[in-house]
Amino acid sequence: QRAQATDRDWLEICVTETTLAVIVAHGSPSDPDPLDRELKELAERVGDLAPGLRVVGATLAKPGSLEAALEDSEAASATLVYPFFMSKGWFVSKELRRRVSAATKAEVHYLEPFGLDDEVTSLCIQRVSQAAAQLGQTLRTTVLVLAAHGSQRGPASANAARAIKDRIAAAAEFQDMRLGFVEEEPTITEAATDLNAATAVCLPLFATSAGHVLEDIPEQLAQAGFKGRLMAPIGEDEQVPRIIANALRESHPFSVS
Repeated sequence: QRAQATDRDWLEICVTETTLAVIVAHGSPSDPDPLDRELKELAERVGDLAPGLRVVGATLAKPGSLEAALEDSEAASATLVYPFFMSKGWFVSKELRRRVSAATKAEVHYLEPFGLDDEVTSLCIQRVSQAAAQLGQTLRTTVLVLAAHGSQRGPASANAARAIKDRIAAAAEFQDMRLGFVEEEPTITEAATDLNAATAVCLPLFATSAGHVLEDIPEQLAQAGFKGRLMAPIGEDEQVPRIIANALRESHPFSVS
């Protein structure tokens, strides 16, 4: 059967209802329950779009959440872990793998993080286009401020944000585009200074709305005197479940990570 099947046929054979897919986000350590519930709801929406997979959600910040999500992994034919993060930084490359290894003895296939998916670039452009149209503008008359996390632990977070910025710039023409970070320079305040309020929008390159999105970004924009439109983080777009479902379906569960 394996010899006769195409790659796509074999993938359909391998990915059955016994395949467990775990979507994992960082969450909010100061208030872990709301975001943990959101991840579980996201997993349900993804599961509706990926029949044949059992999809569950978890956050690292809520004690026991990831462990509970993995409790049936050793009985599953395959286990996929999807990092709902914007980059392959320390949490994804180190802490997530440590926590998963401590929770299960099952062989686990790790997918690339959400923020590294090429579809995220297209989604960013679409979202900003919609915001510009609502303001009576086009992309060419819009100033885009991308607000990203950044990190003192290493360059992965900032590099991922710069890659998204470069891909957006290659696919769309803006009046101006700037990138600022919460935890490193240039800061969001620096990136958002001296902008025309009528033409500026800020898109947070974050998967969820935790403290940085709810507090740090608005505070830094206020310090810059930013009067433009602050959008919801890209990870909360209604198309995100489809993007994740596509990634899960296209991932071969028995490939070596």
